[in-house]
Amino acid sequence: MSLILDKIPSIMYNTKLVMRDKLHIINPPTSSYDNPIPLGLLKYMKDKLLDTLENPEILDKLGAVALGLYDTAQMLEPMEWVEGEELGDSHPDSDWTDKNIIPLIGYDKFVISGKQMSHMPAQKARIEEVLASDKYAGVCINEIYEEVKASPPIRQGGTNLTGFCNTGFCIVDGVGPYVFSRPVISVSNSGLMAINVATLSHETDHARDYVMDPVVEIYPKDDRARLRSELQAYAVGKVFQDHLVHESGLMLRYPSLSDQVEKVRREVNGPVTAKDAFAVHEGIIQRLEQAGLSYIYR
Repeated sequence: MSLILDKIPSIMYNTKLVMRDKLHIINPPTSSYDNPIPLGLLKYMKDKLLDTLENPEILDKLGAVALGLYDTAQMLEPMEWVEGEELGDSHPDSDWTDKNIIPLIGYDKFVISGKQMSHMPAQKARIEEVLASDKYAGVCINEIYEEVKASPPIRQGGTNLTGFCNTGFCIVDGVGPYVFSRPVISVSNSGLMAINVATLSHETDHARDYVMDPVVEIYPKDDRARLRSELQAYAVGKVFQDHLVHESGLMLRYPSLSDQVEKVRREVNGPVTAKDAFAVHEGIIQRLEQAGLSYIYR
């Protein structure tokens, strides 16, 4: 069956509808890359993400997190996949790699090289600010940029994820810090626009990390670093999920992954606006382990 959500037709997968209190009760939909989100809907998703971030209710729930998320969402650029091309080669703006543009795609297999991974102006400004300190005296920033640009084409394989934020990083002088390159965001199709946009909010929050804080001291694949990032992204996704699903006249029959992760985080660390909302410590690590959720960062 099909439902009209936000005036856009969306196919529902694995759903059974029941009326209760004027809401449709549905199973959380299953996302897949088998039916990629087309370019037109990717554009709609970006607009919906930005519109929702202007909602006072969302601003109140996300607090300071909303500002960086909004700035990053403005950089999203929906792009099509073209067989035999590197990502974005057919984009109307041939100079897009020199701008604050984050590719947004609806497929999980693509080819990128140093051109697409090159640092954005917003990243460069922050990188140069951080590496200008006496602590990094002697570091040649241009060498970092050129090293990334010289990267050969890489084919990204398939994934079973609902979405992902792809980026690379280089190690300064072989010992750190670590400098992130341009992110690429991919969202699979759940068949339900509310969930697709919620997934986009999650991945955009990851991109915010790479854009606003492109220089880090801790190894990016360190479990604790990844967990801190996931805690915030799932919190963001949960806020969007609740708002957009309800706005669509729907209710999830049982907790989604965002529901489960955010329940643990909130019980241990408090609301999103708390000072240590996304702090990583033994308490939250143990609770996630007990709930069978440690796989989100390992």
